[in-house]
Amino acid sequence: MARFQHVLVPTDGSEAARRAAEHAIDLVSDSGGTVTALYVIDMGDADFVAVPSDIRETKERIRKKGEQLVDEVREMVVEAGIDCETAVVTGIADEEVVAYAEEHGVDLIALGKHGKRDPDKPLIGNTARRVVQESPVPVHTV
Repeated sequence: MARFQHVLVPTDGSEAARRAAEHAIDLVSDSGGTVTALYVIDMGDADFVAVPSDIRETKERIRKKGEQLVDEVREMVVEAGIDCETAVVTGIADEEVVAYAEEHGVDLIALGKHGKRDPDKPLIGNTARRVVQESPVPVHTV
C-alpha cells in the first residue's frame, strides 16, 4: 500500500466523513505523516437562514460547529498516535477542499462519498463528485 505523508480529511460530521478519517489514519499510520481535518463554512447558508441582525451570531455558531467537528476528527487521529492539524475555512466546500489540498502540499484527500446534505445519492454526493473531478491531488472516497 502506498505511504502518504499528509492526508486531508474534509468533515461535515457525517458517518461517511468519520469513515474517511478512519481510512486516513490507516493510510498514514506507518509513514509518520499528518492528517488534517478541514471544515468548510458555507456562509451562503448563514445569509439565507438569518435575518440581517442575526447574521453575525449565526456565522459564529456555524464556526463553532466547524471547530467542534474538526476537533472530533483530531481526537480520533491523536488517539491513534498520529499528528493532526485542523482548519476551518469559509467558502464553497468543493472549491475550498481542492484549494486547501493544493496550497498545503497534501498527498491525498480522504473524503466521504456522501455528506449530510446528500445521504441518499446512489453513488456519490455532489461535493464529493466535484472534488474528484477538480482535484489534481488524488482522492480516496469512502
